[in-house]
Amino acid sequence: AAVISGAPTACQAVVTTPEFFLMALGAGGNPRKVQWSDQTDNTDWTPSATNQAGDYIIQSAGRLMCGRRVRGGTLLFTDTDTHFANYLGPPFVYGIERIGDNCGIISRGAVAVADSRAMWMSPAGFFAFDGAGVSPVACEVYDAVFSNINVTQRSKVTATLNSAYSEVRWEYPSAASTENDSYVTYNYDEDH
Repeated sequence: AAVISGAPTACQAVVTTPEFFLMALGAGGNPRKVQWSDQTDNTDWTPSATNQAGDYIIQSAGRLMCGRRVRGGTLLFTDTDTHFANYLGPPFVYGIERIGDNCGIISRGAVAVADSRAMWMSPAGFFAFDGAGVSPVACEVYDAVFSNINVTQRSKVTATLNSAYSEVRWEYPSAASTENDSYVTYNYDEDH
């Protein structure tokens, strides 16, 4: 790995969009700033009339945590809500809108993407994006999971996709542990 010339510093995460832009989340130390380089040129971050570099401050009380590509755009997760970045082309390049409140992600690794669908764990439960909007995922074991999670170690929560069985599995540290020792699985085709 090497430092990218001209890229913003103090970023929280990066994501490559479906349109081949590199997005820096929390750019320049601003927890709500999304900044992107010119298309297919990750060394050109300064907006001009001859490129598509740009930035946007999301309207949120949360701080950007991570982003994931989905069909049709890029999901941007804060610790309190979820946003969708839609490519518009010049001169605005991206339109970013909030698509869900109180559904922020619990950790940077707590999201799995299957085609245009994304599923993630939030401090408020489990959520899914289906290309049209965000909806809560019904969870029969909600109390068992959220009453037995070590919230001080929530940054260790990870999601893995097992597309052969249409499942997402979240591993998390139980209340008695500092490492992931518990898991919950969701079958997104059967919705349980």
